[in-house]
Amino acid sequence: MSTLTIRIEEDIKRKAAQHAAKLGVPLTFIIKTALINFVESPKIVVGEPQDVLVTSDIQAKMDKIGELL
Repeated sequence: MSTLTIRIEEDIKRKAAQHAAKLGVPLTFIIKTALINFVESPKIVVGEPQDVLVTSDIQAKMDKIGELL
């Protein structure tokens, strides 16, 4: 086990801790999970994910691709 020290704005830390508390987990768990996810799939998402509208013709094309795989 190791310790990681980061510098972060106090309001971000407070808000993150509040969200973690609402979920019933410690903030350390949130950070640790984020780091594990990053190691397993080295990518980063900045901002909110956007909803994608899948029309019936796009769905049909996706189904075809799925059949080929």
